[in-house]
Amino acid sequence: MIQRYSKGLLLALLLLAIPVQGQAAHRERVGEFYIDVPAQLRKGTTRSLKSYVSKLLSKEYVSAAKLYDPPFEGLEDKLYISVKREKAVPIIAGGVSSFSGNEEGLAAALYDGTIRIWSEYSCSKVRLPDGGGAEKVGYGAGSSMLAATDKNGRRLYVYDLKQCSRVPGDIPLEHGPVKFMAVSRTGDWLGLIDSFNTLLCGPVTGPLDEISVLEGTPLYLGYTPGQGVLVTIEASGNIIKTGMKNKERLDSDEVPGGPFVSAKMSGYVVHMIRDDGHEVYWDLRKRAVVEKSDALKQQPSWIYEQAGSLVYSTGVDRWKITEHFGLPLFIVSHSAKEKLLRVRDLDGKTRYYSTLDGKEISEASAADWKMVSAKNGVYKVGKARFRLYDPVYQKGIQRLYCRHIEGLGFYLWWEQVGRFGNHNPHPMELPVRESILADKPALWVPLIEGEIR
Repeated sequence: MIQRYSKGLLLALLLLAIPVQGQAAHRERVGEFYIDVPAQLRKGTTRSLKSYVSKLLSKEYVSAAKLYDPPFEGLEDKLYISVKREKAVPIIAGGVSSFSGNEEGLAAALYDGTIRIWSEYSCSKVRLPDGGGAEKVGYGAGSSMLAATDKNGRRLYVYDLKQCSRVPGDIPLEHGPVKFMAVSRTGDWLGLIDSFNTLLCGPVTGPLDEISVLEGTPLYLGYTPGQGVLVTIEASGNIIKTGMKNKERLDSDEVPGGPFVSAKMSGYVVHMIRDDGHEVYWDLRKRAVVEKSDALKQQPSWIYEQAGSLVYSTGVDRWKITEHFGLPLFIVSHSAKEKLLRVRDLDGKTRYYSTLDGKEISEASAADWKMVSAKNGVYKVGKARFRLYDPVYQKGIQRLYCRHIEGLGFYLWWEQVGRFGNHNPHPMELPVRESILADKPALWVPLIEGEIR
């Protein structure tokens, strides 16, 4: 109900013969969006990854501004909603075998046999010549060149994204499958580690030269932002640097605290994690351990793999909506002896409040409960008055009310009122009550959304 109702939903609501009361039946939108991801991917992608992510967020979440859109008149008593703020981490692609890049350019090899690309070039999808899926993909953010191995990791293909076509021929792999692969952001250089732990590098279209056989277990392969150095990270904490100009091994670093189980690089900072979760950040320029706060000032990537899907940690909050059919219903009772209010709440749970300070208390008992009715949202008990929810906004004869429940978010609903008016005393804010005493003001929380990082 936050948004204008579709014709289908409007028809369904008008056909409801008996409104559901009490703990209303509800329909959660959570999860439905993810089912639609493959269909969205089949339609192709956008050149701008942030633009694409923004479109995903608009489908999965409701914008804060939509909270103020009233329903069509007469539908106020058909449903209400609850909204909860959460960190927006949308799925970019599902069924991912490997990926490479970051927010400035990204390539993902999918199990359906395609490689999806988000870049400045119009090429959004390529497929390997044998029709099978790619096992590994190498791509430097912003590069016009992309490398990929077949599903067995034994044949290597190169693609020119400017032409959206494969570069003729393939690069021989003597000892497949490929374990790690990286392409520089300039698109000039390619590095890989084969099944014999051999480090090879050279022009992206080949030939590749053998640099060395690694003594330790490789965890990561990538290029520095300047593109002139290929960085290999081993589980022991050994970092090997290879200069691309002469294809010669440069100096190496030994990161303390190993062995490590995973490694990645953002800018010139290497992030390494042990099996007990301990993290170490190493600055390649300082050749020293640095604090996490300093490390995150580099060029962090907000894209990572989770359960076979690529997700984007946007760094912003968005609002997840759940629709509840029927009217919002409170059942309120008063105990004069124990000085309590008992509330059967919108989530079906019972809560207790002291009539002395209006604050919630743990479960209590009494023998003299008497029902209390509200007038204009206010429950009157003797000389005291209590308010469970607050008016937020009014447009015409439709008024928006809100109740906050800790851990569940905000419940909102519209009602028709007798007097015409347009009121918005707290724009883009919702109320949180620490006390239900009517003369105690609510704390108004900003509906901050922020920009995608």
